[in-house]
Amino acid sequence: MSALSLYSLSDEVERLLSSDDAYDPETGELSADLVCALSAMKDKGANVAAYILNRDAEIQAIEQHEAKIAAHKAVLVRKQEKLREYLAFNMKRTKTTEIAANDGTFKVRLLLERDSSVEIYDEKQIPASFMTTPKPPEPKPSKAEIAKAIKAGTEVPGARIVKRDRLEIK
Repeated sequence: MSALSLYSLSDEVERLLSSDDAYDPETGELSADLVCALSAMKDKGANVAAYILNRDAEIQAIEQHEAKIAAHKAVLVRKQEKLREYLAFNMKRTKTTEIAANDGTFKVRLLLERDSSVEIYDEKQIPASFMTTPKPPEPKPSKAEIAKAIKAGTEVPGARIVKRDRLEIK
């Protein structure tokens, strides 16, 4: 019976509940078939819940690993930046503009003062004519305000309160 799906077991319980033989009208006892079907459905449901909890733990472990990998990547990126600065500093110091690998697999070139960019060292001193106005955010519906209005009896076009089931696995 464990090879049956939760869905098929639920169908069986539903079928038995709607039958006249679901319970004894005199004693109120559930039929043996219904008790067996309910037990099998609950066992299968417990197995599905255990699987969900196992997957939750797996997802949490992956997220923790991703955070660890991201931190390690940040360290490597910073080390690479430092190594590039170290190489450029020493090439500039010795007035060396090119280094090639002995086997010809790579070449390093230091291009002095080739690139330029604007550095803002004190934003408060910049005249207003050089300031840009950021684009305002797009308006978004406030679900809290809409819920409050609907609960107070106001109809809000394009919105409604929807009731949903909640499954808790603890």
